Amino acid sequence: MSQFQVAVAGVGGQGALLFGRLLAEAGRSRYEHVSYFPHYATIMRGGQSECTVIISHQEISSPITFELQAVIIMHPQFVEQYQNRVQPGGRLFLDSSVVPHKITREDIEVFYIPATKSAIELGDDRVANLVLLGAYLEATKAVPLELVEKALEGRLRGGRGEALLPLNKEALRQGARLITNYGGWKDDQRRNSY
Repeated sequence: MSQFQVAVAGVGGQGALLFGRLLAEAGRSRYEHVSYFPHYATIMRGGQSECTVIISHQEISSPITFELQAVIIMHPQFVEQYQNRVQPGGRLFLDSSVVPHKITREDIEVFYIPATKSAIELGDDRVANLVLLGAYLEATKAVPLELVEKALEGRLRGGRGEALLPLNKEALRQGARLITNYGGWKDDQRRNSY
């Protein structure tokens, strides 16, 4: 695929912007054009936090798009608004640990990923965003997971967060495993990839 578009919606402290930055940084080594468009409320924790990332081999006409191939929802308050931004045939990923909604749209593929639960089992609920990022990468193949790990290393090596690097990488891998084991999805996707 020549272009991938994703919006990530959560609240401050959930890591929606980090999800986008890591994807954009990893995408730069594979795609000619990358757009990272963050938007967040002035309140750091608890305020709206979202971003849109587009990685493309073709020029990106606008960093803002209202119909997206994929949307990641990390908080229940965004379900109504963001499920309608997924284009028909697109994908919606929800953190099913904190977003109890069932999506009724039948023209999109929905993944209920227990990201927060998985993050807690790994030892820190703050890596739920990376579980979702790993799931997104495995489902879309937008960029190899290893490139995101490299972007993480670049951010954390030599700093206070370096000790968290193994946990962060494991969270990415756990998200990928959740998709790999997501029912018969993988066989269906080989037949019907978009």
